[in-house]
Amino acid sequence: MENLINIGTIVGTHHLRGSVKINSIFEEIELIKGERVLLEKEEIKKILCVKNVKRLNEKKAILDFEEIKNIDEAQKLNGFKLKIRRDLLPKKTEDEFYIKDLLGIEVFLDNEKVGEITDVMETAAHEILIVEDIKTKKEIMIPLIDEFVKKIDFENGRVEVNLIDGMR
Repeated sequence: MENLINIGTIVGTHHLRGSVKINSIFEEIELIKGERVLLEKEEIKKILCVKNVKRLNEKKAILDFEEIKNIDEAQKLNGFKLKIRRDLLPKKTEDEFYIKDLLGIEVFLDNEKVGEITDVMETAAHEILIVEDIKTKKEIMIPLIDEFVKKIDFENGRVEVNLIDGMR
């Protein structure tokens, strides 16, 4: 499963034919048309084939799956994370990474787990990591700059951060 990358979450249905809305910052969403994807929620996993993709804006898209024929079937997919094979992504150089590679990675402060990255917000200056705090269930916003993000370890699925008073 380590060869899979999370590209979004199903957040609702669209029309009666079984289309689903997804929140996704994956810029090349059209690349998954005709591909099989993994949907995952808690312990439930489903593999579906993407029939059609339509980008609505930079954070939302509409997907149709071959196997989903109506709104009732589509509603059962709410909350599922959408994962694709890493080899479907356009290649990056060694020093580059996809911002979406950060989604789902665990965040640590002094070897204590703070939470998990749930989103990345783009601003004019830099990206901001949105982390769900495991204790309070509130969002923590961490600028993706060297002062706060000390180390990104994709191999072990963890980000080490330094937080200042008021961030948590």
